Amino acid sequence: MSTNTDQPMAMTTITNTSASLSNSIPPNHTLYVNNLNGKIKKQQLRKSLYNLFVTYGRVVAVVAIKGVKMRGQAFIVFDDIQNATSALRSLQSVVFYDKPMRLSYAKRDSDAIRYSKEQIAEKTAALAATSQPEPKQRKEKPRIPPPPTQPPPERAIHEQHIAMMNSEEVNRAANAVAAAEAELQELPLRDRTRRIQSVIAAQTTLIGTAVPMMTEVQSNSTLFITNIPNETTKDALEILFRQFLGYLDVRLVPGREGIAFVDFDNEVGAASARDALNGFKISATNAISVSFAKK
Repeated sequence: MSTNTDQPMAMTTITNTSASLSNSIPPNHTLYVNNLNGKIKKQQLRKSLYNLFVTYGRVVAVVAIKGVKMRGQAFIVFDDIQNATSALRSLQSVVFYDKPMRLSYAKRDSDAIRYSKEQIAEKTAALAATSQPEPKQRKEKPRIPPPPTQPPPERAIHEQHIAMMNSEEVNRAANAVAAAEAELQELPLRDRTRRIQSVIAAQTTLIGTAVPMMTEVQSNSTLFITNIPNETTKDALEILFRQFLGYLDVRLVPGREGIAFVDFDNEVGAASARDALNGFKISATNAISVSFAKK
C-alpha cells in the first residue's frame, strides 16, 4: 500500500488541517489517521484499529509504521468508499488510547484497491488476447493424487490455538468470569474471599484454568458493561454501540464508576454488540467486558 511520507504530521492545528484535507481530497477507500498514541506497540495498535474500524465495513488493510516521521499515524483501507466515509464521520475526534483521533481521506488511494481495479483488469485482458487454445492431449491413466501437504507444526499449533480461543466453551467461560467479577465487587472483602475459594474448589473451565463458573445469564435486550475507564463519557460509549441494530440508549450508573447498561429493542442486536465488543480495548489499560444483564 502506498503511504506517502508527505502526509501531514500531528500538530497543534490538527483539527483545522484534517478539516481542510477532507474538503480538498475526494473521497476514496483509504483513510489517513493521525494524532495516535505513539507509545502503543505497532502490533497492538494495528489490532485495536482493525477492531474499531471493521464495525463500519470490510477492512482490506491497516498500515501503521513505527518511525520518527510516521509516528502516531496510520492508514485504514476499506473495500467500499461508503464504509470509509461512514467511519470518517463517526470516529472523527473519538478518544482512542487517551488521544482524540483525527481522520481524513488519504491523498492517494491504496495500492491494493487500485491494483484490484486497474491492473487486474489489464492483466486479464492481456491474458485473454494472447491465450491460445490448448492442443489436445492423449488420455493418460489416472494418477493417484499425492496426499495433501500438512501445515508446518508451528502454524498448525497456532491455528489450533485460535480455534480454541474462539470456541463456544472459552467464550462462555470468559463471560462467566466477567459476571463473577461483577458480583464479587458487590460483596464485603471477607465474604468475597470465601466466595472465590468455594467456587474455585467446585468448578474449573474446560481448558484447565481454575476460574469461577457462574450460572449463564439468558440472552436478552440489555447488556451489562464492566471495566470501563473512569474518564469514559456516555457519548464515547454511544459511538461504539449505536452502530448495531436496535440500539436505544446507554445508561451510566450514578455513584458507580466503571459499569454501564446498554439497551436494545431486540435480542439479536444486543447479541451482535456483545460478540463484537466483548474484550475491546477502549484504552491502553482497559478492555471492556460485555455480557447480558441479569433480568
